[in-house]
Amino acid sequence: MKDFTTEPMLEVCDVVHKYGQVTALSNVSLSAQKGEFLTILGSSGSGKTTMLRVISGLETPYSVGRLRIGGEDVVGVPAAKRRCTTVFQNYALFPHMSVLENVAYGLKIRKLPADDVIREARRALEMVRLEQKADRSIRQLSGGERQRVALARAVVTRPAVLLLDEPLGALDERLRQDMQLELMDLQRKLDMTFVYITHSQEEALTMSDRVILMRNGRVEQRGEPLELFDRPATRFAADFMGYENILPGRLIQREGDRGQVELTGGARVLGTLAADDLAVGDRVNMALRAERIAPVGPEDQGLDGSLRSKVYRGKYTDMLMDTAAGPLRLRSWHGAPAEHESFSRVGWKETDAVIFADNDV
Repeated sequence: MKDFTTEPMLEVCDVVHKYGQVTALSNVSLSAQKGEFLTILGSSGSGKTTMLRVISGLETPYSVGRLRIGGEDVVGVPAAKRRCTTVFQNYALFPHMSVLENVAYGLKIRKLPADDVIREARRALEMVRLEQKADRSIRQLSGGERQRVALARAVVTRPAVLLLDEPLGALDERLRQDMQLELMDLQRKLDMTFVYITHSQEEALTMSDRVILMRNGRVEQRGEPLELFDRPATRFAADFMGYENILPGRLIQREGDRGQVELTGGARVLGTLAADDLAVGDRVNMALRAERIAPVGPEDQGLDGSLRSKVYRGKYTDMLMDTAAGPLRLRSWHGAPAEHESFSRVGWKETDAVIFADNDV
């Protein structure tokens, strides 16, 4: 993990933005360090793209406590004069220009000497491995190549912050995965601050140094990718991060970050507390990933039940088990015992079960 100890390259405090009577951002704050890959994650309507537009200057916020880019106060500064560039999902390339002309455009409007413009544009194309296609028409490029041209055009002006608005959304799955690796490599080479907008938890977990999960114009949870993946703090965060099982219960014992929960039906099981303020007697939820549940013996902690269904999905098999605590979803990868054996009890490691307050509305 990178060590970020300097003054933030991007600092946003208490942004409020409204569209008529609808509040799109409600006192949202965030920061990003130099060289950090920060991802803002959320579903449609969560406020993530509005935040990006406020940072870039494409939206004027209803109110803002502080907005600084590269140490400079940019509140009220037009978009063209801010030290940030945006890469959009639709690329926004000029179809009548060649690849090189597209990349050089931002430098030309800054009135740099012609030789410098061409040299820097070719250097940016080399960075995204498209130097051999500099003279091609945009129409002659694949979707992935067009995305790399858009990236080259964005970084050639050397902004303090690069904003990326779901840039891989239009690509197929394999190309999207390849582009994730290319983006990570480019960001490391440039040591540039990236602020990446996405609705895909896979993209957020793969590429980010930190993730901010948004919901209804507010920050739901923030932290390193592994923290959000393994320690969701709310039911919404657990749902969004792909937890298939969320079981209601009551906290009956706690010791440090270890808790015991009495689930519906009376079973008492162990898990890890997501917050320090949970108290014995609180209503809680226990979240479990399907792939981290496995058959266990009668002496192990877990739940008894009966298998209702098995669905083969190629790389793995999904199963549904009826228990007193409710339906439980399991996932077994090829060759695992659960695929081939009958069983009537399943369990999990206590570090794989996350306990958080049952207070979602």
